[in-house]
Amino acid sequence: MAEKLLEVNNLKKYFPVKAGIFKKTVAYVKAVDDVSFFVNKGETLGLVGESGCGKSTTGRTILRLLEATAGEVIFEGKDVLSLNKEDLRNIRRDMQIIFQDPYASLNPRMTVADIVGEPIDIHNLAKNKKERNEKVKDILERVGLGSEYMRRYPHEFSGGQRQRIGVARALAVDPKLIIADEPVSALDVSIQAQVINLLQDLQKDFGLTYLFIAHDLSVVKHISDRIAVMYLGKIVEMADKTELFDDPMHPYTQSLLSAIPEADPTKKKERIILEGDVPSPVDPPSGCRFHPRCPKAFDKCSVEEPVFKDYGDNHFAACHLLEE
Repeated sequence: MAEKLLEVNNLKKYFPVKAGIFKKTVAYVKAVDDVSFFVNKGETLGLVGESGCGKSTTGRTILRLLEATAGEVIFEGKDVLSLNKEDLRNIRRDMQIIFQDPYASLNPRMTVADIVGEPIDIHNLAKNKKERNEKVKDILERVGLGSEYMRRYPHEFSGGQRQRIGVARALAVDPKLIIADEPVSALDVSIQAQVINLLQDLQKDFGLTYLFIAHDLSVVKHISDRIAVMYLGKIVEMADKTELFDDPMHPYTQSLLSAIPEADPTKKKERIILEGDVPSPVDPPSGCRFHPRCPKAFDKCSVEEPVFKDYGDNHFAACHLLEE
């Protein structure tokens, strides 16, 4: 049996909507609504879904960069959401994040040596400046940047190089879990492949565990062991990547996979075109959240919320069709 490193149970993150002179809360944006999943030690779980479905909010809430509304985040047996400041600071060394935008996530006033060295200083991982700089130099070389880059500033680098600096910063404290929040979506396709291959090499070398957030299914299929599909704040399906691509159970997953371009012109694929727009997370539909756009919806879907359960071989889904 694989050992679970991270377990997320019934996680919720609601953002208040305020209105009027006194800024009273009139509604809530249900960005993450009752999400549960697990990540095994040494594996990569891909979290996919269209823009605005709550993927990035889920990642940031796990790390407590955003405070959760409810739920549990169990990391190595400890509930991250209930830790005090000191304990949270200690556990943060084991849980790091790579941000989506390499242009916004690096301080323009700091050199590369200071950006990568800052977490080493915070967690007291070096005895002196010389040892700290040696660590920084070693980490930069591991991500494909030489020591000559240490004294440069972020504006002197390309997008791909900046993202490597972001990866180096995450690696600096020797973490166990890295949440990669769409780390390649802002990069050119050729650079995307380099960064993905780098992340895979680092995973083997350092025994890392990834929660890889993305909306590009081909990227997720390449790097992930298992994939969780998210729609409007909820996970609708989760399975081994081969199982998910070969036998998608949920109609939303089926429509996503049908949109992937087919390289072989002799193979004809049936496209599933969804009607309408994604509903607002302020006022999500009753029952199954996908039912207003689902081509297979029936009466029960609009009334009763489907249960997210295992249909065998750790293939989880939430759909009334599967219960029929």
